[in-house]
Amino acid sequence: MHAPKSGLGSTTSIRLRFDRLVAYSTNQLPLNMAALPVVLNVSHFYGEVLKVPLGIMGLIFIATRVIDAIQDPVIGLISDKFTHRGPRGRLTFVALMLPLLVGGFYMLFHPPVSLFTQPVWLATWLFVALLVVHLGYAGVSISYHAHGAELTDDYNERTRVTVGREVFGLIGMTLAVVLPTYFTAQMGEHAGYVYMGLIFIPIAVLFSLPTLLWSPPSVHPPVVRENPEIHVRYFRDWLIGLMPSLARPTRNMERSASIKTLIPFFAPLKNRLFRRLLLVFIVNGAALGVAVSVMLFYVEHVLKGNKLQAGIILLVYFGAAAASVPLWMLLSRRFSKTAAWFIAMVLTAVAMSFGVFLGAGDFVWFMPIAIITGLGIGADYGLPPSVLADIINSDEGKDTKGDTGAYFGLWALSTKLATAIGAAGSLPVAALLGFNPSEGLYSGTALIIVYIAVPVVIKIIAALLIWYIRIEADRGSVRDELLGRGAAILRS
Repeated sequence: MHAPKSGLGSTTSIRLRFDRLVAYSTNQLPLNMAALPVVLNVSHFYGEVLKVPLGIMGLIFIATRVIDAIQDPVIGLISDKFTHRGPRGRLTFVALMLPLLVGGFYMLFHPPVSLFTQPVWLATWLFVALLVVHLGYAGVSISYHAHGAELTDDYNERTRVTVGREVFGLIGMTLAVVLPTYFTAQMGEHAGYVYMGLIFIPIAVLFSLPTLLWSPPSVHPPVVRENPEIHVRYFRDWLIGLMPSLARPTRNMERSASIKTLIPFFAPLKNRLFRRLLLVFIVNGAALGVAVSVMLFYVEHVLKGNKLQAGIILLVYFGAAAASVPLWMLLSRRFSKTAAWFIAMVLTAVAMSFGVFLGAGDFVWFMPIAIITGLGIGADYGLPPSVLADIINSDEGKDTKGDTGAYFGLWALSTKLATAIGAAGSLPVAALLGFNPSEGLYSGTALIIVYIAVPVVIKIIAALLIWYIRIEADRGSVRDELLGRGAAILRS
């Protein structure tokens, strides 16, 4: 929790200058530029180009992802410690972790040539490189996003911060789509990926420097944690409420040093609004995880498109997301952030539903779907972190109020969980329904069900959740906000 704030009301509602907001936002570009190739290109580079056995590579991906998930809450707590170094302390931690992100990304796409004929050592290189890039990415992103949540305490300014940041993030994703395609086409698979690893270095430095040098400072005091026994007692009471028989086995929990160290990682879960936000965020994110996993298959085997057309779809998708920023800012001001997010979910579900009517040669007709779902992804990226910033500093948090790093550590973990759930469920379901290239099965119907029907159903579930449950600290549920406002308009 934070120490008492003095004079806070006079400082935290000031509108951030546009140039300082841009300075803070630029760092999101290299973050997103690094994230997409690690997910999409590494498996192709090491599996198809360097011939690392797929079984070994799969084990490496699982091991590094597990380690990555475990480290997120720890990094959040470390970021909170850096708030004692001043109002830009979190950015100091960003600067310390940035070389790991850049170095790890370069390692991934530039393994030593001497290892190409030694699969075991090449697999070891991949394992170490993934560990380094995941650690660097988690350190930079968690502390950077936590700093953004502390730039202002104003409801609408927080949305400016998050959606402004995501504009640069979407540009980074666009570069992550375009550059590998261009470099591998011009230089060949191996040289193209090596050059992508090289060019990331100056891009990361160029776009991180404005954030590190000119970003506005945090308006919050340092995070101070006292009496971890309070958190332990809360979770013990919760366990006993579920199973009264646990009262005796857990009676010494508050005196356990290891438990008192571990529990603060998960203390933000005491905040019921945070738990509700995580539920909606993970369900909604799973829809994206499903769609991303089979998108290229859908373009190739249902639309009968080529790699160029798949790239165009991705560019249109991310371009629409970047262009949607003013729309979601306007709607979040007019209604609420969760209401704007709900509208985005409904638009995405409706637009995706029309995909069931498309088939071979319908690339042009898919473009409106890509545009509308791109608008929706702009809300998915920009609005939830703004809602999270409000929740962190709400009274609902009680003794976790203001523990920004701890909250964002769990937020990063939930982001990966949502993607993993979607990815883990999509391909097995597609195989079960008749799409399994390894066995020569290419059912278009299976892809339509997995790429269209499954994400639409998941989106509808997420929309129903956010319609009925209250998530925002200073607003009602979406149902209350929209119907209440409509009733007020009719009465007037």
